[in-house]
Amino acid sequence: MTATTTRKPGRLAVAAVLAASSLLVAGCSSAPPAPTPDAAASGPALSLDQNTTVLESMNAAIAAATETLDPAQLAARVTGPALAVRTSQIEVAKVRGSADLITELPTAYQQIILPTTETWPRTSFAITEPTDQLQPQRMLALVQETPRDPYKLWGWVQLRPGIRMPAFADAKLGSEILAPDDTSLKVTPQDVVAQYADLLTTGDGSAFAGTFEPSTEDPFRALLKTVAETQAALLAGDRVNGTYTFSATPRPDTAIKTVRTADGGAVVMAALDGTEVMEAMAGARITPGTNTALALLQGQGESNRVTGGFSDMIALYVPPAGSDQPVILVGYSHVQTSASLG
Repeated sequence: MTATTTRKPGRLAVAAVLAASSLLVAGCSSAPPAPTPDAAASGPALSLDQNTTVLESMNAAIAAATETLDPAQLAARVTGPALAVRTSQIEVAKVRGSADLITELPTAYQQIILPTTETWPRTSFAITEPTDQLQPQRMLALVQETPRDPYKLWGWVQLRPGIRMPAFADAKLGSEILAPDDTSLKVTPQDVVAQYADLLTTGDGSAFAGTFEPSTEDPFRALLKTVAETQAALLAGDRVNGTYTFSATPRPDTAIKTVRTADGGAVVMAALDGTEVMEAMAGARITPGTNTALALLQGQGESNRVTGGFSDMIALYVPPAGSDQPVILVGYSHVQTSASLG
């Protein structure tokens, strides 16, 4: 989670998007394969002007909810994992008397990715511009469930520093949205999400480790490893004799959004349920170590067992079928949304 400042929405700054263009987030990192044009796109289901209106309405609802700390104002323009995370962050802000832990979502966009889907639900994506406050760039997914529903923010990830984004089709052409069981990729979207969740749970010992980039290059896996090592060290004392575990579980296929990249691969965005458990011997007491956990517990005290629930979002670049390139983490969001004792 990142600090935020309340900003009123203004006109969106959407950068011109060239056909099969790619984005480079500040830093350096290994790049996905060089793109080739996607000839299959027949035209977007949403115009850039329509999408600008969608994003402005979404940002207005988010800004109003943040300013008033009223999650009810989110419902018209936020849904799914994004609604659960934002609602939890607002509730935590109320308890703490501060909105500094609410994720800031920039309102200027570097690239818009529009769907060619002719049926519903429909999914579009947006990548934000860098900000003067050095906030990380974010990739957003928005969904329209039926023709009568507005597009709503479904989820977001912060892009990892240095990642060279794969290229997408020009927004005027539109990009193909793929089903969870699409077999044109190295791993189907539903399988790659399940495999990555196993990797987060079991670490480098996972049977799927060879499909993905090394753990040392994946910032989400590195973060979880650091947290696990830190907590294990704190719980290792003779008077505590405790353990720390983290596990990740994929949500149903409806929590997977996949868009074709220009090289025939795809970016897969998905929601995971993360669970951490800190447990000490009987009679010992564990105090949650974050302001979010303390706010979620609302003064419940201490116990020898503390469980934290996380609403996690991941975005993975999956190469096309037959590629020898690894699956790469594009970005992630890791937000604690529940805590319990005992």
